[in-house]
Amino acid sequence: MNETTEQTTPAEAQEPTTPALFDETEQTAEPEEQTEQNNDEVQSLTAEDIKIPEGFEYDKTIGESFLGILNEAKISKDTAQKLFDLYQSQNIKMLEALKAAEEEKNKKYLSDIAAEKAEWQKQCQSDKEYGGQNWEAAQAIIDRGCKQLATPEAVKLMQAYNLNFHPEIVRMFYRAGKLTGEDNSQILGNGAGKTIDPAMAIFGESLKDYHKRRGDI
Repeated sequence: MNETTEQTTPAEAQEPTTPALFDETEQTAEPEEQTEQNNDEVQSLTAEDIKIPEGFEYDKTIGESFLGILNEAKISKDTAQKLFDLYQSQNIKMLEALKAAEEEKNKKYLSDIAAEKAEWQKQCQSDKEYGGQNWEAAQAIIDRGCKQLATPEAVKLMQAYNLNFHPEIVRMFYRAGKLTGEDNSQILGNGAGKTIDPAMAIFGESLKDYHKRRGDI
């Protein structure tokens, strides 16, 4: 009986067969060349590089600070213009909001002044001393007293603040107007009667109360 014996060479025994599927052949990949932007190529920005809208003036101090930040960050001209336009649009909105708030404030102020003037006029017309049924006739006396005491400049000042309608200012002029229509000899102290203090004649009990608070009487 003959037996066939297969013999393997040493080389075959040392090199096991590996399926191509699992073949992990090391491949050395060459590194890709990376191109880096050279920031030194970005030129420094100047004021002439930024377009400013019509109607706006260039502020040198703020402008130089703005350009300094852009150049430090090496911002391109195109990006710098976009940043400036964004800042400018926000600045315009802020100014418009401030203007609207100021206009609303002035509107309310004028409304309050008009309401105060109307209230003072109402008080004058109903005043017990010179108002009511005497109001029409009292106006001539008030005008006479105003011309006697107040200069044109003082009248303009009172009109600017509606003080010419204040009940106590009107009372002062009313009393002064009455005095100018009476015998002034007593007021000046030249008559036979008792001398009258013009201030007391005009301010009456109000002046007495003032002196009482001071302790003069």
